[in-house]
Amino acid sequence: MKSKRIIYVDVIRDVAMLAVVFIHTCSNMVVSGQGSILWAPANILETISEIAVPLFYMISGVTILNSSKTRDLKYLFKHRIVRIVVPFILWSIISAFSFQITGDGFKLDLILKKIAMMFNQPVIMAFWFLYPLIGFYLLSPAIKAFIDGASKSVINYILVLWYITNIFLPGIVASLPPEYGVYFNAYSSVFMFLCNMGGYFILGYKLSNIDKEKINLKLHTSIFSIGMLVAIINMYIVHRYALEQKPLAGFPTAILLPILAGSLFLILKKFEGKYPVKLQVVVEWVAPLTYGIYLIHGIVIALVQSIIDPMKYVFVFPVAIVICIVSVWIMSKIPIVNKYLM
Repeated sequence: MKSKRIIYVDVIRDVAMLAVVFIHTCSNMVVSGQGSILWAPANILETISEIAVPLFYMISGVTILNSSKTRDLKYLFKHRIVRIVVPFILWSIISAFSFQITGDGFKLDLILKKIAMMFNQPVIMAFWFLYPLIGFYLLSPAIKAFIDGASKSVINYILVLWYITNIFLPGIVASLPPEYGVYFNAYSSVFMFLCNMGGYFILGYKLSNIDKEKINLKLHTSIFSIGMLVAIINMYIVHRYALEQKPLAGFPTAILLPILAGSLFLILKKFEGKYPVKLQVVVEWVAPLTYGIYLIHGIVIALVQSIIDPMKYVFVFPVAIVICIVSVWIMSKIPIVNKYLM
């Protein structure tokens, strides 16, 4: 059986993966489904699912920054970079062909242009997530060296600085009219050394090293429940009344996201050792498949939505997730496919 740490990380990984797939299956309903009885549940569940991306980055921080191999450049380029970049490139090429053929029809020049532009922009928008992740992998030896030599107070300082400059201030800028938001928008070079998603990697590392016996379950359950309720109400009102361009419309949700992700992380860690054995078996089986599922879920959702009405996300999601899991599991059993595509 895997270590306790790996089990709770796998739980977070699986939860985040399910949330990502759900977001992309209900987006049609959230954007243009007002008036349907399925719109409100979709809006609520999408808000809850937004926590997926922070969680994914946080567990990357846990696995990478806690590993003694991270400072080994040879290991980085022979194993880690290859395992993430090669499947990403190959699935980007496959996706370029797939979406072009099912969209406007086979046009080789457009397909090749999308592939050639891969460094500049994702072939499909769902792949945006991988660009900061690859950057983190490339910088991980330096970040690991910093983490190993930094005191807790310095790490906390970096996290506070990251929150203010990459979460709080951008939240204000995005929530105010341009003529007012500009006053809170820092000059582009001021915080160039802080990555918008980079703080989540360090946050994951920090939280992973908190003794689970010191985690106050009631406190973090309250923080998560109340914070998520505020976020749900905030985004429901914003979407229901088309207030996206109004001052401070989505600001509460934006600044709550790291707090919600951190609290959920600690809640799931607190339950380590208490997960039912059958659940652990399922979680540990699905966890190694999550990267492959992420890479193919866009194609699978498009396929399912060509058969099932995209607005009926309650049917699209379960069908898509089952196809993703089964397909990736089958591909993982084929050595050459598992090596290069998974």
